[in-house]
Amino acid sequence: MSFRSLKLKHSYSSEKDDLLESFYVPVLGEAVSYKRITGYFSSSSFLTAAAGLTRFIKSNGHMQFILNVVLSDKDYDQIEKGTQNPEKIIENNLIHDLDALEDECRNDHVKVLGWLIAHGYLEVKIGYIKEKRTVNELLHQKTGILTDRENNTLSFSGSNNESAYGWVYNSEKFKVFFSWEINNETFISQDVEDFEELWANQSIKTEVIPFPEAVKQRVISIAQREPIDIGDLLMRIAKTQNHNNRCEVPDAGFQNRGRRLFETEQKYRAIRLRNYQHEAIDAWLQNRCQGIFEMATGTGKTYTALGALKQLLENERKLVTVISVPFLHLANQWEQNLPKMGINIPIIHVSSANTKWRDELKTKILNNRLDKERQFIILTTHDSLSSSSFIELMHDVKSPILLIGDEVHGLGAVTRLEALLPLYTYRLGLSATPERYFDELGTRELMQFFGKVVYIFDLHKAINEINPDTGETYLTPYEYHPVFVELTQDDMDAYSILSGQIAILCSKKSQSKSEQLMLEQKLRERQDILKNTCTKYPAFRELISELAKNNEIKQTLVYCSPQQIETVQQLLRNQRGIVQHRFTSKEDATRRQEKYCGLTEREYLLDKFAKGDYDVLVAIRCLDEGVDVPATRNAILMCSSGNPKEYIQRRGRVLRRAPGKKKAVIYDITAVPTTIDGRYAHVDTKMLESQLKRLEEFAKDAMNQEDVERDIFEIRRKYSAYGG
Repeated sequence: MSFRSLKLKHSYSSEKDDLLESFYVPVLGEAVSYKRITGYFSSSSFLTAAAGLTRFIKSNGHMQFILNVVLSDKDYDQIEKGTQNPEKIIENNLIHDLDALEDECRNDHVKVLGWLIAHGYLEVKIGYIKEKRTVNELLHQKTGILTDRENNTLSFSGSNNESAYGWVYNSEKFKVFFSWEINNETFISQDVEDFEELWANQSIKTEVIPFPEAVKQRVISIAQREPIDIGDLLMRIAKTQNHNNRCEVPDAGFQNRGRRLFETEQKYRAIRLRNYQHEAIDAWLQNRCQGIFEMATGTGKTYTALGALKQLLENERKLVTVISVPFLHLANQWEQNLPKMGINIPIIHVSSANTKWRDELKTKILNNRLDKERQFIILTTHDSLSSSSFIELMHDVKSPILLIGDEVHGLGAVTRLEALLPLYTYRLGLSATPERYFDELGTRELMQFFGKVVYIFDLHKAINEINPDTGETYLTPYEYHPVFVELTQDDMDAYSILSGQIAILCSKKSQSKSEQLMLEQKLRERQDILKNTCTKYPAFRELISELAKNNEIKQTLVYCSPQQIETVQQLLRNQRGIVQHRFTSKEDATRRQEKYCGLTEREYLLDKFAKGDYDVLVAIRCLDEGVDVPATRNAILMCSSGNPKEYIQRRGRVLRRAPGKKKAVIYDITAVPTTIDGRYAHVDTKMLESQLKRLEEFAKDAMNQEDVERDIFEIRRKYSAYGG
């Protein structure tokens, strides 16, 4: 590849061109030499062109910059360190691997400036007017000269400085000349000659001297410039890169638009905790750093936990932190959130995805004991946390340990109770619903280990209280529409048999481990009857037909069971004009791929859904795995659960705020008994009440609460099952 392979123009204007994507990033990525005369300079320019700069450095590129005398204090400091004390920067080993350079540009572009100088990739000289008559007389030329591996050269000159403002924010225009085109050579040779004269300090009007000499002569002015908002800057970059309508991998092979957009949204937006989050942290600290946050999905319990961790890190000289999550992909989400809270300490992943975790953890524990690594974080899953090999290694830790249990109710399962070790000094559980359904033993064990619930911010508050930062409620208001279908006679027979078996197991005062597991299995089987009855399909067909007819099918999430998904997708295919895609555990949630625009497959599907390219996502388990689908306007629940933990969390995930989303509409296809007769009267009443309990919970915060309560009353009257 060379400059010739790029689609370049002779003139660029920020009024109609993306200066970064169409010029600066691809050109810098193909270059091996970059000579630059700039008026104002800021290391933020490295942030804007991080992908191109990474390729440039990997090609052993060399830069020569002539800057004027006005620098920010941070850039001044790094240039001074890079030129006068490079060995200290080299010893610090900021960038262990050039593959990490792009991320480091975004994490700390100022330190990258010092690193580039210390390692010889960048030379800096200062230019100033020899005989100044006013304070406003500065070196103000803006020219760049780049050469590629094949010795093709291009030069550009115009209005833009070497800074984020020059490449992204300002209205700028510049001309470009190419050595491989006829009649361009004169312009390029003149630019090269002018640069070399300045660099050699042979110019008539401008003095150009090395940075240390400029420091001695005290010609440099320190300007207190307005700080760059990294999140805002990267959002601006992402928005200009035409990510809305197509997936293209640039010819030069750079990190694509989708990845930059995702990283912008997920990694670099600073988090400011709200008042209620500070209240939660204070309550936990006052309870000797033990307790549970009962916070609704969408209210920021992850950031609240990280805020608590940050305070503990400041108080404890040595601390090992274990963050346990129910699903592997959630560990990656926690890792992405850590920098947003200013937590930058070593991390180790302990799970099946890291086959070397045992050796790595042994090393970290040893380094911690030897005071070489005083603080580090272990990201793991509930299953790995309760494994014998992990438990054995944790007994070797001599520092205080903090255990953060995400979706902490999952740690109350019989097979995971062994993970609740007394050696965890500090304990923090997170859940919207910490009590375990039909499991008093598991709930009791969790409460005894983690301590009491120290703070509550439930779904009712999140839907009704105003977020002062936005002027809107924390979660989106919603309408709720139950759609009733009757079970078949075969369903009723199977339900009755299972109910009898469950009653026998529940009647025992003490249950063995095998009996507890059997009870859980029977409860699941009975619930599956209500979930999977075939009478739901005609109701679903009628509902999607109505939504499509009214042009309301866009951004509809259908939540169904594994037994339902094939039929549900076929019914959608039979509706003309509906574009649908499945969204299950088979869609990868951890590996970013070029064919998905640099996103994981799941992220790609959610992005297409948010933009309306997919009308419908047909999902299995995603709402139970911590996956938020904020773009959802309509949610059709084909397999609602009687477990409060599940239906409360599912509702919260589709009520996340999204741009332009004023409300959500939830359709709940609900199975009720076939009829009341002598055989099933008791079973019918209990079954109906288990379903209506969920409907009442959904109704109480719905915009159409009175209508739903009226429907529930009519159902009760029909079956003569009046609830207390």
